[in-house]
Amino acid sequence: MRLGISSAVLLSGLALAASVAAQTAGDAARCTIDSDPTAAIRSCTAIINGNPSRRDQVSLALSNRGVAYEKLGQNERAMADFDEAIKRDPKNPHVWANRGNLYMAQGQFERALADFNQGVATHPNNGFAFGHRADAYLIYGDPERAIPDYDEAIKLEPRNFNFFAHRGEAYRVQGDDDRAIIDFNRALALNAKSASTHVDRGLAYADKKDYDRAVADFDAAIKLEPKSSMAFSRRGEVYEVKGAHDRALADLAEAIALDPNSAPTYVSRGNVYQGQGQFDRAIADFDHAVELDANNAEAYNNRGTAYASKQNYERAIADYDSAAKINPGFPEVSANRGLAYLKMGKFSLAIADFSAALSKNPKDAHSLYNRGVAKQSMGDQAGADADIAAARKLDPDVGK
Repeated sequence: MRLGISSAVLLSGLALAASVAAQTAGDAARCTIDSDPTAAIRSCTAIINGNPSRRDQVSLALSNRGVAYEKLGQNERAMADFDEAIKRDPKNPHVWANRGNLYMAQGQFERALADFNQGVATHPNNGFAFGHRADAYLIYGDPERAIPDYDEAIKLEPRNFNFFAHRGEAYRVQGDDDRAIIDFNRALALNAKSASTHVDRGLAYADKKDYDRAVADFDAAIKLEPKSSMAFSRRGEVYEVKGAHDRALADLAEAIALDPNSAPTYVSRGNVYQGQGQFDRAIADFDHAVELDANNAEAYNNRGTAYASKQNYERAIADYDSAAKINPGFPEVSANRGLAYLKMGKFSLAIADFSAALSKNPKDAHSLYNRGVAKQSMGDQAGADADIAAARKLDPDVGK
């Protein structure tokens, strides 16, 4: 689950200073990032035009107006305001954070990181500056660098539940679910009403195969936020693992109703249908997923398996090829495509794919066994016997 930028970071201390001139007090109250964007723009503009000599106040008003423009989708105006705010007062920590967030939203990670670095350099005792940079590292797949920044943010702001929640997510991404759960517990002790933290802790419990606790957390998230598509989707996935297929389908249907544009949820429901042997329904869901996200390798791979189950091997291989092109490291594609080639009698291609699968996972008993079958069909009895024996040493029931 991709983690969003912490709203607590953006909302911290962005109201205009109390020393704003009395005639602009009303504008100061409205020139904040949590005000209605149109009202905020009007009030911030009045402050910018009315106090040109107060560089710090004008910079903060420009920064807040930039956030309002961003909320309205006017990103060019937002960026112009952030740039001007930095010129007026480069020591304003909020504008570095806000411009960095806009760069993040645009996928410009290096520029975002440069701004967050500047925020830390400008205000090394500001926990939120470290929190922003940590979020950036986490979102772009570097939890190892995110965690020390969260450590520093927590040291400086020990009552901010977001920092604990996000560090917990970083630990979970690293596979350290026990430390993740400790942080999620701390976050929930500070804010028991955080539905997203219940979801994250539920995922950690699911990783540990503690499915009952996972479901309890998803239940809590749904109670707190009845329209949380993520909570329904994750609970549905856990119900499927528990063998409660009907409850899984009900939850995934609710998740899709709440968020019909979520490709991963269609993939999850397609997986349930596939597990039940309802291959046409599975394919329909994988079709939806691909329409929503043409780079979803899992959707292509799983649709390929559904086609293979219907003995439509040509279409299966086309989907496996697409999955491999999108994500060359996808762990299951080579083994699945190899099996399709084996069923088609294309033994040399099958052997190549099974060998590729085994290079990633030498203990894959099924790929070893299937490669043995392909070698036997090619007349390589010695190679076949070696592969099949090695496979049965790993799994005595393979091939039965």
